[in-house]
Amino acid sequence: MKIKFYKTGGRFLIIGAFLLNCFIANAQFTETREFVRRFKIQPETRIDITNKYGRIELNNWKKDSVVIFFKMEINEKKPIKLAKTLDNLDFDFSNSQHYLIVKTMVDKNRSQIESEFLKFKETILQTNGSIRIDLIVWMPENRELRLENKFGDIIMGDYDGETEINLSNGKLKCGDLPKRANLNLSFAGASINNMPNARIISNYSDINIRNSGTLRLETKSSTIEILNSNDLSIDSRRDKYRIRIADKLDAYGNFSHFTVSEFKNKANIRLSYGSLDMEKIHADFNNIYVESRSADLSLYFNPEAKFNFQITESKTDLKLGRELKVEDMEVLDSKENKVRHSGYFGKKMKEDQLIINAVGGETNVLSY
Repeated sequence: MKIKFYKTGGRFLIIGAFLLNCFIANAQFTETREFVRRFKIQPETRIDITNKYGRIELNNWKKDSVVIFFKMEINEKKPIKLAKTLDNLDFDFSNSQHYLIVKTMVDKNRSQIESEFLKFKETILQTNGSIRIDLIVWMPENRELRLENKFGDIIMGDYDGETEINLSNGKLKCGDLPKRANLNLSFAGASINNMPNARIISNYSDINIRNSGTLRLETKSSTIEILNSNDLSIDSRRDKYRIRIADKLDAYGNFSHFTVSEFKNKANIRLSYGSLDMEKIHADFNNIYVESRSADLSLYFNPEAKFNFQITESKTDLKLGRELKVEDMEVLDSKENKVRHSGYFGKKMKEDQLIINAVGGETNVLSY
């Protein structure tokens, strides 16, 4: 029994040592710090806030001042590494008549090699999970504003000043932006209520907009949903667009897919290797011009509509609804099977309101 007892005890010692080593290996040393900074600003002061590894939350008030509450939490496995991380962390403040600049710095004392390695980690989406820096801001709602955040979210309500937002690897949630707004999004998500005058650059992001006025979009590998739009200009690469109501649409797409639930007025669209679905085109639309190459088009018109059309196609699978009356077919190039179809929908009019130039792909012009 003694021999068995000592063997079992040895096992307990080994297991205990193993668990102790695991505990030490997974131990976390944490440092939490909080502080507040207050800034008096002028009516013409532009506010510029840059952060990293945390959230920016904006709150509006009527005072001519800015108050920022900073909360930091740093977690490391070794005390010496915790001290080094704290030593590299700092905040830069600059306040003048025209500018208030607040910037988070996480590599103040790093060598060039260390800084470059950190940038490389960020390019492959490896965040520094040991640091979290949150900013809660109280500020007037009508100053010119610039926000930049990496690896964190931006939360804000309605804001009445001109706005520039640069966000990567985070989410943006905001209300109305009635003044001019510029957004640059990368690996981000955005939900916006209203932007009457805006420009958005988007890479690998998801965007949801409730209402837009004049909106310019340059997008790549993104998903965009817009409920109501007045004047859209789109330069798109490998995107998916879902637009519920569109009045004016100017779009270039390369390997992009566009779905418009309800279309009202004017469109000028150029597509390569993608698709366009206009599910319900109003009877009183103004004009639609489409150029496509190896793309699929489906246009559905109100049965009460009246317009002339001219469709030029080459090696295209063309399907026309019974409401379209073809009056003339002209072979433009027999080698390329290039044919022009001219006629009218509903009733012959004075001018062509629908012009399509298609090479390859499918083209469907029907009624709903």
